[in-house]
Amino acid sequence: MTGLEEELIGRLKGKRFGVVGIGNVIKGDDGAGCLVVERLGNGFPMPVVDCAEVPENYGGWVERRELEAVVYVDAVDFGGEPGEVRIIPLEKMMESATSTHNLSLHYMIRFLKEEWAGDALMVGIQPVSMEIGAEACEEVAAGAERLAGILRKAAG
Repeated sequence: MTGLEEELIGRLKGKRFGVVGIGNVIKGDDGAGCLVVERLGNGFPMPVVDCAEVPENYGGWVERRELEAVVYVDAVDFGGEPGEVRIIPLEKMMESATSTHNLSLHYMIRFLKEEWAGDALMVGIQPVSMEIGAEACEEVAAGAERLAGILRKAAG
């Protein structure tokens, strides 16, 4: 088991958690969070939503589902290998412009810290290209599949 897998399963196993995919699928790798939601599919036993580029509009979604934890997934440039998956501390997301949805994420993180008592995780997938009209690269698609597999284990 990898460190990422160990940490995610450790924080999520036995909890009711939701997955929020963030991104824009018409901008190549920027749709990484949406790819994870797609890979989980309709049979995933936990609530899942593709919020596109507006995660700040989904605070109520989190609250209404009485979740104990929520996993936000986005393309995040943390300087890693293409398609690499990492847990990103929420504080780091507040401090730096690592996501293409930083302003939206700022409001979402503020909501999580001030209004919600559950465990919130930000999981980033290292993008390669966010060119309009491009498809996600193979590495990012593989990272999305890997993360979906870990989330399935945590839900099982």
